[in-house]
Amino acid sequence: MQPPAGRLTIGDRVEAPGGRVGRVVRGELIASNGAWRYTVALDDGTTADYLDFELRRVPGA
Repeated sequence: MQPPAGRLTIGDRVEAPGGRVGRVVRGELIASNGAWRYTVALDDGTTADYLDFELRRVPGA
């Protein structure tokens, strides 16, 4: 299933909690509540999972 228009997509550059920055590499719908969970490849070389409301798209990236 694809996220609705306006949601994050694979390749979007985002800022996560704590000011960590990276790129979305995977998105998954959580069927029980309709939220999206994203895996982000962070600039420090790690990956982390975040819910859609925790991420902010980095403008101009």
